[in-house]
Amino acid sequence: MKLRNMVLLVLGYLLLINTAFAKPCKGNILVSSNSSEVIEEYNNRATVYLPLKIQVPDSLVSCADEIWVEDVYYYSLVFSGPTEDKYGKLLDEQFNTLSPRNGIWSMPLNSRTTQLWIRLRHYSLFPAGNYTGSIKVTLLRKSKIIDEQYLDVTYYSEPQIAISLDNSSQSKVSGSNGLYQIDLGDLKSNMRFYWGIKILSNSSYDVVLDSEFNGLRHESDSQSVIDYTIGFDNVKISSSERLMRSYNFYPGVRNTWYGFEFILGNTEMKPAGIYRDNLSLTVYPR
Repeated sequence: MKLRNMVLLVLGYLLLINTAFAKPCKGNILVSSNSSEVIEEYNNRATVYLPLKIQVPDSLVSCADEIWVEDVYYYSLVFSGPTEDKYGKLLDEQFNTLSPRNGIWSMPLNSRTTQLWIRLRHYSLFPAGNYTGSIKVTLLRKSKIIDEQYLDVTYYSEPQIAISLDNSSQSKVSGSNGLYQIDLGDLKSNMRFYWGIKILSNSSYDVVLDSEFNGLRHESDSQSVIDYTIGFDNVKISSSERLMRSYNFYPGVRNTWYGFEFILGNTEMKPAGIYRDNLSLTVYPR
């Protein structure tokens, strides 16, 4: 009788041990990409870093030893864009490039949170619009799948404009960062002045050209104004008018040169002194 009780107790203890080892790994990984954490750089070319965060719950940390990242449809990280596909690079938390094998980026599971980055590059501004890639993240233990999640990673390139003086005008026009001064010297009737700008844009845009004083106004005698004619992109208007033009093109990037022509009106019998005007050229991307 005592022997039978002992056997039952031993079997019960073994059952508890086996149940503990057979406990299933439950839970789901969380894969996210926060658009507010996107890093953008504009040097010789445009570069963006898209965050990819992989969070593993405590219930799975002890069950897994490896993370796989792969494109859902391709062997590379492909992002479809408004004009062309962009091919991304996967980077670790320190922005070091990771190398794939057979289209899979493999890394050990070392902590609950793994921070990665996807790098996209373009030779200039990214054409305005959405860039989307589909990512699959898999959690494994000894090459067996424990959990996997899918995520669409999106980057939105906003319409952008960059305006600069052309090289030939830099010696005639002073200033920088969109604020420039032109010294016409001694004012003479019908005198002319030429300069040029370049507009780099990743979307269609509108241009508005406007004179604040409707001509060159005397600095102390507001009633004395010298009219002039301004030419922009082969269109001429008087200083009392406003020029509005639209430039439409298929999604992409354009770096376009525009020429200015300044023709002064009649200066006869005008009071001596300094005349000024603020001529604004505003470009609105859309």
